[in-house]
Amino acid sequence: MDYMNLLTMVVVGMIAGTAAARIVKGDNFGFLMNSLLGIAGAIVGGFIFKALDVSPGAGIVRIIDETFDVQLPENFVGMVVSATVGAIILLFVSKTFRRRRVKKHIV
Repeated sequence: MDYMNLLTMVVVGMIAGTAAARIVKGDNFGFLMNSLLGIAGAIVGGFIFKALDVSPGAGIVRIIDETFDVQLPENFVGMVVSATVGAIILLFVSKTFRRRRVKKHIV
């Protein structure tokens, strides 16, 4: 594996995991857990966006370019958006299963 690809995967995972953790729970899980959450989210988000045939970064990059005249790499922005959406979905699923398990133990 190329070291730049690995570094990119960790950076995207960290950004996406941190964003998802703060959006869903309002907290931060730490560097390692945020990175793992983001990487797992990238798999889920990538599958979802590919199934929908949508490029998640295209609109954001266009808006930023038109508004601020800053050109961002569409693939990196798309990876972050996709991984964040996937991580948010994973956190919601995790919360749902935890609630069911807690209710099962209480009953």
